[in-house]
Amino acid sequence: MKEKDKFKAIKEYKNKDGKTLYMFKIYLGINKSTRKRIETTRRGFKTRTAAKSAYTQMKANAIDGGISTSTQKYEDVYKKWLSSYKVKVKASTYNKTTQIFRDHILPLLGHIKIKDISFNICENAATEWYGKIEYHEKIQHYSACVFDYAIKLGILQSNPMKLTDIIEKNHGKRLSHYSREELIEFLEAAKKESLKKYAYLRVMSYTGIRRAEGFALSWCDVNFEKNEITVNNAVSYNENGQLIITDTKTSDLRILIIDDKTLNILKEWRKLQMDVYGEIDDDDLIFPNAQNSICHPSKAWDWCDEIQEKYNFKRLSPHGFRRTHATMYHNSGASHYEIKKRLGHSFKDVTYGIYVIETDEPKTHAFQRFIEYMKY
Repeated sequence: MKEKDKFKAIKEYKNKDGKTLYMFKIYLGINKSTRKRIETTRRGFKTRTAAKSAYTQMKANAIDGGISTSTQKYEDVYKKWLSSYKVKVKASTYNKTTQIFRDHILPLLGHIKIKDISFNICENAATEWYGKIEYHEKIQHYSACVFDYAIKLGILQSNPMKLTDIIEKNHGKRLSHYSREELIEFLEAAKKESLKKYAYLRVMSYTGIRRAEGFALSWCDVNFEKNEITVNNAVSYNENGQLIITDTKTSDLRILIIDDKTLNILKEWRKLQMDVYGEIDDDDLIFPNAQNSICHPSKAWDWCDEIQEKYNFKRLSPHGFRRTHATMYHNSGASHYEIKKRLGHSFKDVTYGIYVIETDEPKTHAFQRFIEYMKY
């Protein structure tokens, strides 16, 4: 079949706003139960290429028997969606997603034929998630992904989960960041608790690194002579849910300037660590767990919650210390570019990505202004 004949079903049309979109009507075979033709219409494609892709995929699934609309349960479609999802994300993300489906979504929807799942069923599920799970919005989002995939397969015409309302919760009334004075008071309280907690939270507050990056730091990442910390790894999970050391979120390598006081605190902690664990090698983790192995990133939540509750501080998540650092950096006069580089945010800027050659001078000056601003 010629290319133009193969896709002659794809038509161009305009929506109510006058925007050009694409649609097609497709024949997918005979329903074995009813002996009736299976035909469906798909519309709303922004490009002809997107419409062609959907058309080809639906035809392929029809040939493979992938659109047995009378038998497929939600869990059957989920497994197909999962196989394509797996190649697009990191192992840690894949593991978290399968846990969400296993614990929250499949128990409510997995056993039902997907074509029989109505708006009322979805609304009841969303209501149950809202009542039991703090971040229920994420559960609804993932559950809707399977319905979207069913539409691509030609099983459904619309997504019933997207018809439900997503009610936002106030997650514990946590702040977005601390002020300079609040940060100093918090760190002083952390100092009273333990040297390990104080050292970790000080590093977090004075570098802006992610909590999982902090627990992946090894002693070889600290250059005491050059006042630098190299951030190149993060704690994550493998497919079996086991903690591993892997690349950072953006697979970047950052060399961050650090101050003398923070380095002295790390030296004190290393001495104490040697008393507890014996000889410390450069490859050893700076902040291990009690067994001198990888510490779970949730420990940062525990430490923050304990200190905030004991000393009656305002609630701030571990990620809030990253925002706090960025805010203090901005307040001390750092440029948008300097803040992005320090936090390890990705760049999609031709000028900075290709033409501007980064030197040590700007980031040194930026950090010096930060230290002068903090005075702690």
